[in-house]
Amino acid sequence: MQNKAVFAKVFWGLMAGVLIAMSVSWFAGMVYREGSLLAPFVALMLATVTPFALYDEPAKRVVCALLASALLSGLSLLAFSLGGQATGPTVFGLSVVAVAIPVGVDLILQDFGRRLTIPPLFSRGAAAAFLSVVLPLSAWVIAHEHFTAMEEDDALIRTVAQNVSPQGDTIVFDQVDPRQKDKLKNLVSVRTSEKTYRLSDAEIESVVEERTVRRESRKQGQNEVVSREQAERMRIILKLQGAPVPDDITLFSRRGPITISELKVPLEKKNPG
Repeated sequence: MQNKAVFAKVFWGLMAGVLIAMSVSWFAGMVYREGSLLAPFVALMLATVTPFALYDEPAKRVVCALLASALLSGLSLLAFSLGGQATGPTVFGLSVVAVAIPVGVDLILQDFGRRLTIPPLFSRGAAAAFLSVVLPLSAWVIAHEHFTAMEEDDALIRTVAQNVSPQGDTIVFDQVDPRQKDKLKNLVSVRTSEKTYRLSDAEIESVVEERTVRRESRKQGQNEVVSREQAERMRIILKLQGAPVPDDITLFSRRGPITISELKVPLEKKNPG
């Protein structure tokens, strides 16, 4: 009977460690896809390390640290699905909530006269499974996201490069799809021979184009309006900040310090008149 109890504690610890490793690996792939690596990584480290400073029992330290990392992953999924981004304030706020939930549950149990006890075998099994799974699984998820990001960023940069031209002391990107706004601002930069510019620092204008479809009636000799459509497009205006207009620019995207896609684009300078 005692052997069954020991086996059950180890088994459920291993299962919990694997599930938490899967959630953390998914979190790593998600933030890599978003392109912001530093803030989410620091937030994950804070959520994992904080329980070690709050508790004295080794088993409770380990389990609460793993639980906080899993909660951070789950809360991030909820936040990003609602339109949030992997920015510093967002992920740090989520890490605070992820740590506060298990700590709050522990304090509530203490107020009711109950003490949260975690078997050491359970915590050891969870820690062993987590460490065995999280690194190879995270590497596989990030590699998959990297190849996906290469395809998406190549298509994004090539689409934007089709309508780029110098105008005065600026470089203007015309006919930009508004749905590409966030990716362009967060991922894409412009490099010239003298300087590198982020599109997040550029000005964005909204342009509404109206299209009218007319049908000519042979009997009456008049044009009849069939439909009118409005299409919203954006113009991205990048100021060169006193630098001369280059003959060409290089558009490139990054995820953290890693350059994902790069394209050299010649600029056609239009002579006035």
